Amino acid sequence: MNNIGKTLAGLVAGLLLPFGLMASEMAVEEVSANVDLIVEAGVLGEIQGSADPLYIDGVLYQLSKADFTPVYISYYIQAGRERIRVERLVAYTLTIPVYGDIGQELLFDINGRSDGHNMNLTASCGTFSASDSGDKYVISRRMTTAQSCTSMKLSFAVSGSPPPFIDLKILIAEAF
Repeated sequence: MNNIGKTLAGLVAGLLLPFGLMASEMAVEEVSANVDLIVEAGVLGEIQGSADPLYIDGVLYQLSKADFTPVYISYYIQAGRERIRVERLVAYTLTIPVYGDIGQELLFDINGRSDGHNMNLTASCGTFSASDSGDKYVISRRMTTAQSCTSMKLSFAVSGSPPPFIDLKILIAEAF
């Protein structure tokens, strides 16, 4: 990998880590081998999508693709004398406030699908953290978060084309 490719790999990795995503050095190398890269990168899009709060022992919460904020990485390529800005979708993210964690044992139940588009789903809330990958997602875990579950963070890592839809259901309840 040339120096520009290594620099780009470092920038991409630094941009993706806050979203729980990993950059493949091989993927960055493939891009840098095919084009002359101008080392500028950025993440476009809001980190926080809009959604109503999750209440522990509340109703089953249903999310769609429209609830998530797309995250893009942008970079420039040199084509002759022209610089062309390229944007690549890397994730869909959403942060939802959570109310009702008073130290009790909680049951986290998250499931959904993305219609044949394999993605990696990462979910976290305080000390709770879990992930699943594929096109169908099932996360079920019982644990105590010691009152740290105040904000549910969801992230779908995207490689390739965007999915036509995302359907995700979330329930956080007291374990009994």
